[in-house]
Amino acid sequence: MFHLRHVQGLYDLVDKKNMGPNNWKIYIDAFLFGCKVNNLTENSISSYAERLGYLVRHLTEKGIDIEDVTRAHLQEYICSMMVKLSDATVNGRIQAMQRFWNYLTEEGIWTKPNPMHKIKRVKAEKKLKEVITEDQIAEVVGAANKKTFAGHRNVTMLMMFFDTMIRRNELITLTIENVDLKAGLIRVFGKGRKWREVAMGSRMTKILHFYLARFRNGIPGDLVFCTKDGKALDKDNVRHIVHRMGQKVGIHIHPHLLRHSAATWFVRHGGSPAILQRIMGHTSPVVTAGYTHLNSQDMVDAYQKYSPANSVRI
Repeated sequence: MFHLRHVQGLYDLVDKKNMGPNNWKIYIDAFLFGCKVNNLTENSISSYAERLGYLVRHLTEKGIDIEDVTRAHLQEYICSMMVKLSDATVNGRIQAMQRFWNYLTEEGIWTKPNPMHKIKRVKAEKKLKEVITEDQIAEVVGAANKKTFAGHRNVTMLMMFFDTMIRRNELITLTIENVDLKAGLIRVFGKGRKWREVAMGSRMTKILHFYLARFRNGIPGDLVFCTKDGKALDKDNVRHIVHRMGQKVGIHIHPHLLRHSAATWFVRHGGSPAILQRIMGHTSPVVTAGYTHLNSQDMVDAYQKYSPANSVRI
């Protein structure tokens, strides 16, 4: 039923630890079935499976069967993670545990007290994340070989990430059918299994048009970004391609950093946070705010433009 790498890894781990079908497997089966019924994406299911795998490994190494798991066991596991992992990683695993036990409890599959009840995520330290500058993007693009299919495709991909702020999975599944060059729009299938339209800037539209006409033309299939024989790229391929492009000029870069950076520059250039939320496909403005990394100088610059007192003539 499930052919995802991390899901298979979770089942392999359960088998390796010689746990009977009446222990972990019955609960994992129920939880993953619930994920599918609730229409979670394969990426979300894979992520939950990976995070639960760490929990299974930790508990079984300590000789603790799932039937015997208590709140104290999970608190000890969380404390052990906090010593060596980032707050974001710890919170991701806590979220998976919450969803796992909450679902089993709500469905009546777990009949004991919920061991995750009232266990909260750790209070993460807010750090100002790095932002790729527009000059650095120009440097990366300038160093690329744009005379070959792969080289021009890679430049177009990088610029697509920076201009439209789409996710990796949205980029690798984008089809020619869902590109409207005349309107300057693309239509992507995003998180929550929802379609949304995303605008492109005039420069991005020209770059994409040139790539499609000069390099993508004649290649079989409908994927915008593919191999030279029309086969799909996977998310790891794309991450490695972007990383190598930056590495060539000594700049650390990856697709999600491009998404964060583009969101920050969009706001710095005066873009509306409400429009940004729609572009990024977020359901909450709080999530979008986490993608814009503005510092004190940004606040000062904004006040020079928009300070209410500046309009008072005295």
